[in-house]
Amino acid sequence: YTNSSLMDGVTATLYLLPSAAGSTSSFEYGLTYTGIDGLTVGYAGGDNETTATNVRESTNLWATYTMDAFTIGVQDNSTDAQTASTDTDFRAYALSYAVSDELSVSYGASTVEHENTSLEDQDASAVSFSYVTGGMTISGSMATVDNVGGTAATDNSGYELNVSFAF
Repeated sequence: YTNSSLMDGVTATLYLLPSAAGSTSSFEYGLTYTGIDGLTVGYAGGDNETTATNVRESTNLWATYTMDAFTIGVQDNSTDAQTASTDTDFRAYALSYAVSDELSVSYGASTVEHENTSLEDQDASAVSFSYVTGGMTISGSMATVDNVGGTAATDNSGYELNVSFAF
């Protein structure tokens, strides 16, 4: 169920997957606010029965704000489970800048924190660009991830370069 006419700038969403004989169920909800020019704020949460004895509770809070050529975004997620030492928290932020109508650059970073003390926190960051001229777009990014999957010293980095044409 989605209701975008709840009040100006507010959208409410509800989702229910009822349990059937022996299966699991899920209930989720969310609110998004766009009543201030350039600002979007949202909150979502839910309970998901992964098994009959384990309910995972999730929450997600995010915001983006655009002013002139800048856009900034932040996000905070939390997942709590009844199973011991399985909770995780995720935090991220990003900033983009439209240098001109043709060129944009951005930077983002995130952290996954594990309740399980045998897992290391996973940290990631990336920088990217996009250049558009006529029907051609050239874009690229460079990203690093430390402690992938919570495993210490399991680090990855990557580079990407794209060229696309619109006909």
